[in-house]
Amino acid sequence: MTVGALAGCSNDPVIAQDTGAAEEAGSIELQSVTLQAELTGATSAGSASEYGNANLEFTAVNTAGAGTDRLLEISSPAASSVTIDAGANQLVIEPETSIAAGQPVENPDGGDDGTDRPFTVTLELTDGELAPGTSIPVSFEFERAGTVTVDAPFDVYEPGELSDTARPLPPEVTPAP
Repeated sequence: MTVGALAGCSNDPVIAQDTGAAEEAGSIELQSVTLQAELTGATSAGSASEYGNANLEFTAVNTAGAGTDRLLEISSPAASSVTIDAGANQLVIEPETSIAAGQPVENPDGGDDGTDRPFTVTLELTDGELAPGTSIPVSFEFERAGTVTVDAPFDVYEPGELSDTARPLPPEVTPAP
């Protein structure tokens, strides 16, 4: 599903936290909101093309005891477009469960319908003034909770660099008898 976004330049950069941003809208808690883009180098098209598309990672938790919500749209003034690559059922947040983009999620009653699988959100960046360690405003629109804007920390990785999800597993530890 492709979702349109506002185009334009971002405000003055703000130094971001390493842990990701968090905000609340109604019964929805957004956690660990971060943006990562691959460094591609400047081209003749200008400085905005220094970064590849940015990957948005976040977890949205429905803290309500009753009442389903749904993620409708994501936008940012630093992106010309936002693409949500998810099935419709992956954007529904049942009470006391969560959805996640770019990171695993474990819901107690997760079934085989794909709702526990992470999906991807990609932003086509337009702002050539972005720099690692700054933040980018990202707006999330939910069906019931409304819209909330988060200043998401922005980071850049080199081509071929390991991402957080590709870290090697720790060595096996065998307990003593």
